[in-house]
Amino acid sequence: MYQRHENLKQFIRAARNLFQVQALPDAGRELAVKVFERLEQPSDDGKRNSERYPACEFLDSALAPLLDNTAGLGDLARAIKVLEPTIGWQRRTSGSNGSKDYIEKHVNGMICGPGGMESRYDIQLGFSLLAPHTRYPDHQHPPEEAYVLLSAGEFRQRDGDWFDPGIGGGLHNTPSSLHAMRSGATPLLALWCLLV
Repeated sequence: MYQRHENLKQFIRAARNLFQVQALPDAGRELAVKVFERLEQPSDDGKRNSERYPACEFLDSALAPLLDNTAGLGDLARAIKVLEPTIGWQRRTSGSNGSKDYIEKHVNGMICGPGGMESRYDIQLGFSLLAPHTRYPDHQHPPEEAYVLLSAGEFRQRDGDWFDPGIGGGLHNTPSSLHAMRSGATPLLALWCLLV
């Protein structure tokens, strides 16, 4: 029988706290409540993504400014650092308007979800990491999604203007709405959750 590791429990606790901050839109907080309710029941099929990608090299520099923070951002950064060897890494290889080299300059860290540390199919909880000056492609998916920013970065929803929710701030993407993100001079690190 699957037993959730204590390090993963710590990550989930830290992520749950960040998804309840007032800087996140109401719809994002409501989605997160449902995701974390499902996470109360551990589930894992044992299928892990084990390949590391070039953009993983930016993780330490993205986490470094957060590690000394004694509040929620620091808790999450320290939890990611501990989990790093067991994260299920993935990349997006489709979408329009991405940087010319975006495939090599981004990675998604799946913590709970298909191929993640806890591989399951009812929710997704993880983070995106973009190298500096990288634009993630426009994309959409049926599940709604909430983000909390752990670093500076910009987002675009539908055909709107680019905006920066601010570190610790967040956003909510409605089902099947077109969205994208981009980094500036430093790596972008953003936590996300989806209810599948």
